Amino acid sequence: MTNVFKKHRDKLAGAWSLVSWEMYDAEGPEKKLVSRPHGDKPLGKVVISQSGYLCAILVKPASLTPLQSDDWSKASDEEVLRIGRNLTSYAGPMDLHETKDGGLLWHTTVEIANNPNWIGKLQTRRAEYSEQDGVAYMTLRPVKAYVHKVGLLLSFWLPHQ
Repeated sequence: MTNVFKKHRDKLAGAWSLVSWEMYDAEGPEKKLVSRPHGDKPLGKVVISQSGYLCAILVKPASLTPLQSDDWSKASDEEVLRIGRNLTSYAGPMDLHETKDGGLLWHTTVEIANNPNWIGKLQTRRAEYSEQDGVAYMTLRPVKAYVHKVGLLLSFWLPHQ
């Protein structure tokens, strides 16, 4: 497949803010909303450069209560665990491809991440770009359902800033 990032660069490059991260029932035909794991007002940014480099950071806002010390290296194990368990971050170059149904498929080759098992591997998402009332939105979905113990599907929305 051909990388078509340059074709879509003008609408995708920039900083995007997370609006929602939602989990749906992966079993039913209606995809019923089951959970918002980062709450009603999640915190996240995806920055995409003009050259196609992506950096994504998502965190549960409730985990960001102040540390006892301004020095991160002096944080207690409990404080580090509270933040670390609720943080997702990765960065790397991305390739963008058009799908037969008119959608976009992006692959980020992970160069750095809070999860070392992702480094050197792909993070792949189906992306749908849309505009509503003059505001740009991007919906990112996994290419396959992420099945958890309760059978959930993950997706989140990012509006352009």
